[in-house]
Amino acid sequence: MNNKIKIALGLIAGGALIYLGRKIKNRENKSETFTGEDGNTYKKDEMYFTSDGKVYKNGKLLHFKTPENNEDVVPKTNVTSEILPKNYDAKPKNVEYHHKGVRHH
Repeated sequence: MNNKIKIALGLIAGGALIYLGRKIKNRENKSETFTGEDGNTYKKDEMYFTSDGKVYKNGKLLHFKTPENNEDVVPKTNVTSEILPKNYDAKPKNVEYHHKGVRHH
């Protein structure tokens, strides 16, 4: 066979392989994406918040049951008095710092 024909067939075959490879790659990467109100794209099953505090998943608004805010409820604390224990004021005793140049003995 002529060398020119071999080179032409090789280029055509290489181009066909590259074309098919890109086509298959684009088909695999075409997973479900959703565009939010802010214009960003999100993957499937990814939750995102909007600026007004609404939650979306897969392009649909999610509703959560939240308890009502009762201001009568006092938060639980472990401290029973305003006076802190003395161990918070403890200072380290017999701390020896090494001087410059004297490190390992």
